[in-house]
Amino acid sequence: MLKQNKENLQYAGFFVRLSAYIIDCIIVGIALLVITVPRFIISMTDPDAFLIKQFLFKFSILDIVIYLCGLAYFVLMTYYCGGTLGKKLFKLKVCKDTGEKPSLFTLIYRESIGRYLSGLILFIGYIMIGVDSKKRGLHDILSDTLVVYDIEPIYIEKELFNT
Repeated sequence: MLKQNKENLQYAGFFVRLSAYIIDCIIVGIALLVITVPRFIISMTDPDAFLIKQFLFKFSILDIVIYLCGLAYFVLMTYYCGGTLGKKLFKLKVCKDTGEKPSLFTLIYRESIGRYLSGLILFIGYIMIGVDSKKRGLHDILSDTLVVYDIEPIYIEKELFNT
């Protein structure tokens, strides 16, 4: 369901955002096969290899690289294009509460710390999208962002007839 405010922003709801996120996860997953397939082969041939050895909170170097690549996709696509490919498919964009483009730091915070906190306790931060009046999740509230429909307004000129 679309919610509209006085500035003609139509807030994107839970299910359309979930659909866009699933599409983005598929895109990132396919792209990261370049890293994960060799990782699997290395782990089968040499389980003590340096790249796959756990060293930081049970994460390996390749785990960290995979996370950073996924984070880079979400941050850079949103910063330069207004939204990821999944969001573009559904004509969505991420903007500040004021309607402006978010800063790079805001997007890094939103996509890393904000998303982590949103999913921390039973994904309650994402469920908030369904109950918030502006359709914001916890990560949106923390970073002062909105996900809105990127629809150009249609202006119809009214003809005035003089009688």
